[in-house]
Amino acid sequence: MKFARQFTGELIGTFMMCFLGIGAVATATLFGALTGPGQVGLVWGIAIALGIYMTRNLSDAHFNPAVSIAMIFAGRMKLRDLPAYLIGQFAGAFLAAGALWILFGDSVAKNLSNNGLTMSTNSIGSAATIWCEVFPNTSNGTVSMITGAFAEGFGVFILCTVIFALTCGFNRGKVNSNLAPLFIGLTISVLICVVGPLTNAGFNPARDLGPRFVAMLVGWSSISFGNNILDTIIVYTVAPIIGGIVAALVYRFILRPMHKGSLVEVAENVANEGESEVAKVILAAEQ
Repeated sequence: MKFARQFTGELIGTFMMCFLGIGAVATATLFGALTGPGQVGLVWGIAIALGIYMTRNLSDAHFNPAVSIAMIFAGRMKLRDLPAYLIGQFAGAFLAAGALWILFGDSVAKNLSNNGLTMSTNSIGSAATIWCEVFPNTSNGTVSMITGAFAEGFGVFILCTVIFALTCGFNRGKVNSNLAPLFIGLTISVLICVVGPLTNAGFNPARDLGPRFVAMLVGWSSISFGNNILDTIIVYTVAPIIGGIVAALVYRFILRPMHKGSLVEVAENVANEGESEVAKVILAAEQ
């Protein structure tokens, strides 16, 4: 029952996130309905917040293998729960990418024809990049594999650090739990504004690999993993996972103890002021 609940939560949430987020990329690429990473990033942020609100009573609403693995290293998730999360995440991303192909497949064919391209050719900004992330994601930049991997990994490091900070019970500065999903979503929005022009801001192995496999199935097999499959895997799968693990270790061994120490100081100050009952409750929670 627990496996089914976690799997369902991650499946629905990841589908919601990818369908709306990648859908925004599709409408921007094919129709010019959205312009720039700011508008696309805002859709992604809202989609993530909606997904969290919909499913966090079923799972912990990770929607991202890098986040789930980070939670294990942070001591906030059991390794035995990981399969349900990963299967749900990859299934959700794959199904969302498939649904988007049904919606936009005909428009993709027209887009390629208008630009003198086929499904065996690739170019920056072509319809292929809706399902297959590339770096650099702009003709104006030069992004090596190392730069791309750092961008993706550091982006996930920031994302996970924000998630830990907003959900840490010892952090007196965190927002109300009902608002946390909005700020987590907005974190993705602003990260897309910075990293999007470099790598398309994947930050998520499931969000990256699910659409790539759909691209392979519909005819983009020769370019679905870019010019170098190893570089693509390092940038969009390995780097995000490493970024999440580093964030987890920083949180677990540096930030969390500091938040905890700060709360203890508050309790001690309250006790010194004579409000011992309140202090006892706070200090008891820290032991």
